[in-house]
This record gives sequence, C-alpha cells and structure tokens, in this order.
Amino acid sequence: MTATTLAQMIEPESVGFDVLEKEYRPLLKLVEQLIGVVPNCDPVLEIWPPGFRSYNLLVPNLLNLPASLVGQGAPKDLVGLAMYTASRAAECMYCSAHTCSFALRRGTSPEALVGDYSPIEAAVARVAEGISKVPADLTKADVAEIESHLPQSDIEWIVLSVAMMGFLNKFMDTMGIELEDAAVADVEELIGPTGWKVGKHGWNSEDLIDLDMPEGRPLRPRGKAAANGSSSNGSTRPSYLDVPQDSLGTYLKVIRQAPAALRMERQWTKGMSGRIAPALLTLEADVGHSFPILASLHHGRGVRAIATVLRDNLDPELSTLGLRAKCLVGLVYARVVGNEVLTSEAIQLALTLVPDMDHPLLTAVGRFATASPETATLPPQLSSVEAAAVMLAKVGAPSPSQINEISIEAAAGSMSAAQIVEMVVWLSVQQTLHRLYVYYDVSRDIY
Repeated sequence: MTATTLAQMIEPESVGFDVLEKEYRPLLKLVEQLIGVVPNCDPVLEIWPPGFRSYNLLVPNLLNLPASLVGQGAPKDLVGLAMYTASRAAECMYCSAHTCSFALRRGTSPEALVGDYSPIEAAVARVAEGISKVPADLTKADVAEIESHLPQSDIEWIVLSVAMMGFLNKFMDTMGIELEDAAVADVEELIGPTGWKVGKHGWNSEDLIDLDMPEGRPLRPRGKAAANGSSSNGSTRPSYLDVPQDSLGTYLKVIRQAPAALRMERQWTKGMSGRIAPALLTLEADVGHSFPILASLHHGRGVRAIATVLRDNLDPELSTLGLRAKCLVGLVYARVVGNEVLTSEAIQLALTLVPDMDHPLLTAVGRFATASPETATLPPQLSSVEAAAVMLAKVGAPSPSQINEISIEAAAGSMSAAQIVEMVVWLSVQQTLHRLYVYYDVSRDIY
C-alpha cells in the first residue's frame, strides 16, 4: 500500500505514542475520557510541537472543559450536536466520528444526530451548519432563531465549539488522519445510514509497506470503545447504544488529570491575558497585528487560547516554514473560502510581518488561489517551499479538501514533515478565524 494521504506520507516522522505518553500523559488521558480513544492525530501534530500545543489549547478552552461536564456554560448536549453538525457540513469524516461519540457521551440524543430535531436543536444545528459550509450560508434569520432559544453567553460557547471544530475539521481532513477502529465501532451503526463513511481515513499504519518505517515502532493503541461480549443491540458487534454517557465517575477521572494539564496550559499561555484589551495589546506587540475578531468574544478562556495560538504560530523562532510562506497560505485560504475580512487581514499581516512582501506578489497569489486548475499559475518569485505550501493551501482550503496523490507528492518533494504539519496547522487556524468572522459578521454589523 502506497501513501494516499499526507498523514500516510509523513508517518515515519510521527512521534511514537510511548514518547507522547511520557511527555503529555494527562492530556492524552483527558481526551480518552471525552471520546473513548487517544486520537491518531497526536503523533502527527507533535512532529511540529507548536501544532500539538495549539490543538491542546483550543480543545479544552473553547469547549469550557471540564466545567461544561457539570452543567456550566451552554448545555453540553447542544454543544455536542453543534460540533457534530459542523463536522458533517465540512465533510470531515474523521471528526464526524469523534464528535458523534463525544455528543453521545454528553447526552445528545441519537435521534438529533440523524436529523430529528427539537426546535432548539434545529436552531443550533442550522447555525453550526451555516458557519461551517464553504462557502458559508449563515443568515440573520438563523442568528435570530438561536437567540430566541439561548442567552448570548451560551451562544458564544456554541460558536466557539464550532470554531474549534474548524481547526480540527481542516487538519484531520487535509492530512487524512487514520481513524481509530474503536471510534468507527462507536458510531458506524448510527451514522452510517446517513451517508457517513470512513473514506480516506480508513488506512492503517501497519499497511505502509512501501514507506521506511522505524524498526520496532510501537503499535498505536486502539482505544477502549469496542465492547466485549454481547452489546445492547443483541449482537456481539459494538453499538452506539453501548457508548457510555457522562457520570460522576467521568467527571472524577477528568478532574484527576486536570492539575497536571493546567500546569502545562499555564506554561504555554504565560504572558497572555484572557481579557480582551491586554490580549490585543500583547498580540500587537509580539506579532504586529491585534486580530480584532477577539474583541467580539466575552469568555476569557476563548480569548486567551486563541490569542496564544496566534502568537505561537506567528513566532519566527518556532516556524520551520517561514512567516512569508505562512502569510501567503493564509491569503490563499481566505480567497478560496471567499472571506473578504479575512483576506484583508491576511494582506495586512503579510505587509506587516514580511518586509520584502509587495502588493504585486500578493495580487498574483490571490489570483492563483481562485483560478481554475487549468489556468492557475504560480508567481515565479516564490521559493520551492513557498510554491509547495501555496499549492497545498489551494487544494487544502476547500471543505472537504481536494488533496490528491499529485499534491501529496509535490508537498513531500519540497517540504519537510514538520513544514507540512506547520502549514496545515496554520490553514486550520485560518478556518477557526473564518468561522468566528462568519458568525459575528452576520450577527452584528461590526465590520
């Protein structure tokens, strides 16, 4: 079996679960409690460590964990439904499986997950879908409907969860991460009939006989979701009916890992405030751009996490790809998804961070982003790494991504594994920002 996804191609560079276990055990255990498996994205993200940090900052903070498990913030069953709906709208089959399992554990009804909604569930699902489609199709009527059911504070948590899924949807789909067997077992019976399928995520690392895999590499854990003996549907095959819902035991297991996880988080977010004004000033000082979308938020956890991720991703000392390439990638994403505000921000960021950037180059890259494959032409002044990153961004930006063997080979021929991961992480950060812009642009005339 030859590599047909980016994740397969760079599998030999991924970090072993044994290493991750020693370094990040509390984080791995927290996620396992939430979805029943340790995700296969972890070894890939750690190839570029700021990517792994970005993921582990966005997930708990934009989901208000662990507080949301005991009823603080938006109703957790609605948050789970929003995450799942967003993933299906983005056509990320990997995240659709994980969010279905997450939602079932949080008490979302199986009926809602297959489209049989109550009025409030319908309002939440419509907003999540409207934000997550490319192009977006959220309307003011959609916003008015959800506002008739929920307070603004809860709506913000739901929007943050959908924005967080923007990161995960883009990374998992573009990379083609291998989906865990246990995750498939949890949800296939429920959502398979709705059109969900494993697709490109069905590969197995043990099948990559044509790649130079490190000798003695430990096999990936397969999770604990598979049932032993008879399941509740009367068969020996695991069922979505066997997925456990939250209990006091779940909360206690999560809390047990929380102190160590919080110590890591405090280290990662050092110097970044959760208050809007100080966070914007820190970004202006450290990055050169304040990212005003953060001023739309009121939950400090979301502000601090997103601001820290932006700071880390735009730190020239942490980048293997280079800020010039990353600015161009951001511009390509914004142009592909048709977000004018994000396009303007990408141009401003490029002119601020890259002294030799000029308008003709930005214009040429923007034109390349929206041109048809037959007429798209790369500017000649790009380096080989920049050209590969821009080409990969063009096929990675749509939802679902349009990655194929040609784009995989082109990326692998010019970029290191760390550069590929960094580039896709930045593309994923752009999708987080895009979803926030979509919602707040529609809900308030602030731009």
